[in-house]
Amino acid sequence: MLTEQTRYRLIGTIFLVAMAAVALPLLFDGEGVAPMQLEPMSPAEFEVRPDRSPPPDITPALEARRELAEEIDGDGYATDTGTRVGEPALLEAPSSSAEPSARAEVDDAPPPERELKWAVQVASFAQAINATALRDQLVSDGYTAFLSNVKRDGRIVTRVAVGPFIDHADATREKDQLDQRYSVEAAIVRFTY
Repeated sequence: MLTEQTRYRLIGTIFLVAMAAVALPLLFDGEGVAPMQLEPMSPAEFEVRPDRSPPPDITPALEARRELAEEIDGDGYATDTGTRVGEPALLEAPSSSAEPSARAEVDDAPPPERELKWAVQVASFAQAINATALRDQLVSDGYTAFLSNVKRDGRIVTRVAVGPFIDHADATREKDQLDQRYSVEAAIVRFTY
């Protein structure tokens, strides 16, 4: 009877002989793969004419670029509000001595396409990570909070605000609640894009 080791050697030898019987004829086949014959391509049958049309007038694009450069600084902040373009602008609210409707008439109103609403600015931070932490806390507490970056005197400050509110009275109620709950002195600001 064969031992286990002899049986493994016999099976291995049979396997190697079978592999050699399959592989060796493929390796030593004299013909190999027949080369492929391709027909030569005919030359292209079209004519290339140089473009002799006048160049487009880029004056309007250059004028728009110049106007945009006056409105936005190199870092992407609006020169009028200091706010990063694309983020909500939190504008200082007029003095609280007048009613909201009367203040809107006296105050320098932004262009008509910028519809104003109200927001409550809870805090502002020099380090964005602190602003993000407060915003996340406010959101987890159920507030609609957001961040707004502003550039003042070359420094970037990240503001945390809640809102927006259409009605000034709603913003006032929210400010009072935030002041009490978080022991802060929040400010009512105008909200616009």
